[in-house]
Amino acid sequence: MEDVKKPYGLSKEDIDKNKFLNAGAIEGIEAATAGIDFDKYLIDLTEDVPEPPPLVSISEIPIFTRGNVSSITGKAKSRKTFLNTLLSQRFLSMNDKCKIIIFDTEMAKFHTQKTVRRIHRLMDWDERTNEYDRLKVFHLRELSTKERLEFIQKAIPLFTPDLVFIDGVKDICSDFNNLSESGDLVNILMRLSSVHNCHICSIIHLNKVDNNARGHLGTELMNKSETVINVTADGDTSSASPEYCRNLPFEKFWFRINENGLPEYCNPELKPKSNDKLKKLFEEVFEKDGCLSYSDLVSMIMDKIKISESTAKRRIKIAIDESIIIKNSEGDYYFVSYSNTDNELPFENNATDVL
Repeated sequence: MEDVKKPYGLSKEDIDKNKFLNAGAIEGIEAATAGIDFDKYLIDLTEDVPEPPPLVSISEIPIFTRGNVSSITGKAKSRKTFLNTLLSQRFLSMNDKCKIIIFDTEMAKFHTQKTVRRIHRLMDWDERTNEYDRLKVFHLRELSTKERLEFIQKAIPLFTPDLVFIDGVKDICSDFNNLSESGDLVNILMRLSSVHNCHICSIIHLNKVDNNARGHLGTELMNKSETVINVTADGDTSSASPEYCRNLPFEKFWFRINENGLPEYCNPELKPKSNDKLKKLFEEVFEKDGCLSYSDLVSMIMDKIKISESTAKRRIKIAIDESIIIKNSEGDYYFVSYSNTDNELPFENNATDVL
C-alpha cells in the first residue's frame, strides 16, 4: 500500500475527512450564492461612468449631486429651516424643469405652510396657489414614526423629485441611538437616492453639549453624506460652513432674515475685537517706563502674568498687530499706543461677497 504523506501530522483518516468537509463547504457556498448576479455589481473599468450632475452648487462647487445623500446640522434655533428655504429657492431657480419635495416632520402645520409661502415669495410665485407642481411640501407631524418613513418611501417614486429635503430626519427613526436601526434607515435613504436618481438632504440637530449630530443616526448620516453643512446662529445672522465635503469644500457664507421675514444672503456682522484685557496688560507694563527694549518687555510680561517666553512673545505680536503697542523709529523700543480709542476699535472680520 502506497504511503500517504501526512501534512502537519494528520492521519489518512483525517485527510479523507477534510476532503469530504471541503467538498461540503464548496457545495454550501454554491447554494448560498445561487441567484446572485455578481457581475451586476462588479466595477467595469471599460465602462464610461458619468460624473453625477450637480443639483445645487455654491460658488461653482457642487454640494448636492444625483444619487447621493447629504446633511444639514446645527443647534436648535440656528435657522436650519431658513437655509433649507434658501437652498430650495436656489435649486428651483437654476432649472425650470427640476422638482423638489420637502418632508417636514417637526413643525406645526401653520409654520410648515409659512415655510412654503416663503419659498413662493422668493420665487416671485403667488403664495396662495397650489399650481406650482415643481415644489411639493408634505406635513408629516401627525403620522407615526413608521408611517412617516413609509410615506417618504412611496412619495419619492410617485412624484420623481430631483431634490428631497427631510426636515427632521430623527422623526423617521424610532430610536436614533440604536446602531442597527440607524444604519438601516441611512441605507434606505441611500438606496432611494440611487434608485430614483435624486439627492436626499436630511436636517438633524446637533447635541446641546457638543457639536456632534444626535445619536448613532447622526453619526451614520455624517459618514455617508456627500456634504455636511453646519449652520451656526450669530446674533442676527447665521453662517453656513462646510463641515465635511466629498468634493471641494465650498466657501462659508452668511444669511439673515430681512424685514419681510425672508432669508437672504449677507455679509458677516462686524464685531469689535475683545482686546481690552490685552490692552490693560500693556498699559500696566508701560506704566512706569514710556518705552522698553524687546528683551525687557518680554521679561516684564513673563513676570507679571507668569507665562512662558514663547507665550509672552505671542502676546507682543498680537499687541503689535492690533496697534496696542508700536515700535519707535529705531525699531528697538515699544510703547503703548493710545490712538486705539473705544470709538475706533478694529474689527475681526471683513465684509465679503457671498455666493
